[in-house]
Amino acid sequence: MGRQIPRRAARARSLPVLDDAKGDVMADVEIIGLEGLQKRLGAANVLRAISDISLGVAEAVRERIAKYPGPVSYPIRWASEKQRRWFFAQMRAGAIEVPYRRQQSPSSERLGPSWASERRGATDAVAGTRASYAPYVQAAEKQQPFHRATGWRTDERAVEEVMASGVIDKIKDRVLDKALGE
Repeated sequence: MGRQIPRRAARARSLPVLDDAKGDVMADVEIIGLEGLQKRLGAANVLRAISDISLGVAEAVRERIAKYPGPVSYPIRWASEKQRRWFFAQMRAGAIEVPYRRQQSPSSERLGPSWASERRGATDAVAGTRASYAPYVQAAEKQQPFHRATGWRTDERAVEEVMASGVIDKIKDRVLDKALGE
């Protein structure tokens, strides 16, 4: 269980990790005893601590989702016949390099290393990527069957793993210990 600060009235604060305004996955972190913490640290320092916790959780998600899976799983599992035809037409036109080499092919946007975490606003943080094809590789709602078969971790899975791992409590404890000078 996470750190509990002595308090008279407990209050929880929800910390988004991935921006849900864009349909991404969220992780909530509950801080029990927020009012007591505010009395001990002051409102500004509590906001900074919450921001640090949020950034730590976003970084833990980034670490998980940025890992490349093993080699491609054959045969390729297409989402549709239309997708299969499009792929082979693009290959014949020279727009797609086969075999595709992660991080080396000209069309690679280096998906794994492109993942980053950053602060958003006073208390929030996000993990995200600018790779244009990332939703089809790692978004749970859009992941293509051949990426699933290869073992690409989805955004939902990365958040679930972080939440189940106990790392959030460790991040909260580390940040609050530092803020409290312990």
